[in-house]
Amino acid sequence: MDHDALLAEYDRVVPALHEQARALCERLSSWLPKGPDSPIKVHSVTFRVKSRESLARKLARPDRTYRALWDVTDLVGLRVITYFEDGIDRVGSLIEERLPVDFVNSVDKRAASADDRFGYRSLHYVCRLALAARASELACTPHLSRCEIQVRTMLEHAWAEIEHDLGYKTAAAVPTVVRRRFQRLAGLLELADQEFVAIRRELESYAAQLPARLASDDALPLDRLTLDSLLACEEARALDRALADLLGKPCGDTPFFPEYLLKMLHASGISTVADARLGLRRYREEILAMVEPYFTFATAEWSLSPERMTKVMAGYSLFFLAHVAVLEAENLGINKVERLARLYRELDYPDDERAAQRVASELVEAFREVL
Repeated sequence: MDHDALLAEYDRVVPALHEQARALCERLSSWLPKGPDSPIKVHSVTFRVKSRESLARKLARPDRTYRALWDVTDLVGLRVITYFEDGIDRVGSLIEERLPVDFVNSVDKRAASADDRFGYRSLHYVCRLALAARASELACTPHLSRCEIQVRTMLEHAWAEIEHDLGYKTAAAVPTVVRRRFQRLAGLLELADQEFVAIRRELESYAAQLPARLASDDALPLDRLTLDSLLACEEARALDRALADLLGKPCGDTPFFPEYLLKMLHASGISTVADARLGLRRYREEILAMVEPYFTFATAEWSLSPERMTKVMAGYSLFFLAHVAVLEAENLGINKVERLARLYRELDYPDDERAAQRVASELVEAFREVL
């Protein structure tokens, strides 16, 4: 069949291809497990139908011969982007289990020789399009229609997109002057993918060991994982409840902006779980006494009044503990203002030095009877 005839057939079936591509993409997405504990971390599942211009260029290539439209295996293309390298095989297993794979034309390009490619790595399946969207338009050869599914990591995808933009895919096409740089960069990206998997596994191991370590030693550094344990300890929960009672609000389970809270605690000199628990016990009365003057100031300055709060977020007492830790360390008011202003500058809020100095000065004055 000549190229014009193939393009004419493409024009006829392209609406059906769009429907099939969308339906298959939705099905594939629905098969992937969801949620934070999912064994497969998937960034996106997308599809495309080959454009007429792209098809025309492909049909004109001198190194390929297409007797029928369905000899072009990538008229429909799906792409699954995973966060981690070890998710690729898991997605591959799911595809092989659920879809009719054409193994003759499928290839694992991760295992291909690096001699003629520069970093293009993906699991590349060709599958039969078994769906029946607008089947009458494909009635002549429905059993021959196929699609391609690429599975790759985000870093591999970034490489492929940049490589496509540069226009160099084979060693023969790459000028010698930059060939070595291509090779080094490909190696770095591959190493980065492996390191991300190693980091994730180390974090999972650390999280699994954390309860036992905290039971015997709570002098562990404060980080995103140990903060969760701190928020669940009795000192924090009891003080959060007392603070909520003062404000006439219920306690919530949502943590109080963890990244901000960690930065604030570290900047105030509280760097371990033990430091925080000791501070919550030692300064319980001071923390509760700060609530009323703080909200009097915050209402006037930022319109942050208790009436606008629906719940008291978990760990809100630690926000006040950081203020106590900063202000208790100094006797003179001038030094209290400077330390509190320095804390705000480190937090980048207020977002300029003069505003931080003013807010610190006014808060120190508001807390005069407390600290």
